Amino acid sequence: MPSFGASSQSALSKCHPKLQQIANAAIAVIDFRILDSTRGRDAQERAFAAGKSKAHFGQSAHNWQPAIAFDLFPAPYDWNNRQSFIDLWKVIGWNNGAGKGAGLALSLAIPLRWGGDWNMDGNMSDGWDLPHYELHPWRTWAKQSKLFAG
Repeated sequence: MPSFGASSQSALSKCHPKLQQIANAAIAVIDFRILDSTRGRDAQERAFAAGKSKAHFGQSAHNWQPAIAFDLFPAPYDWNNRQSFIDLWKVIGWNNGAGKGAGLALSLAIPLRWGGDWNMDGNMSDGWDLPHYELHPWRTWAKQSKLFAG
């Protein structure tokens, strides 16, 4: 059975309890790593400069404490294996990739949006950030969190 390593556990510990709940349920079903959760100003601006984010600090779900977004990397740990990202979404997601309800987030009643399908219509043509998951709508969740000063 897959389990989280120390780095994934550290990132997960900074996440909103609802994200922790999803991740802990998912790791029993599919193998993945948690790469990132809460980002401070410097980390967010580096992600923006590198083209890994389209948001400046304060405009990303990663900039809140607890984190209301995390980035996940599915096994077999190949950035070019798009199907592994889709398979992870099918396990975790609010919909099944066809716009129909399925996945752990839906069964746990946790509204989740994936960066592989930003508008949540089941058509992945608008998705460019395959590792990204966020509580939806994240700005509503941000009102219950505080901006991360780290």
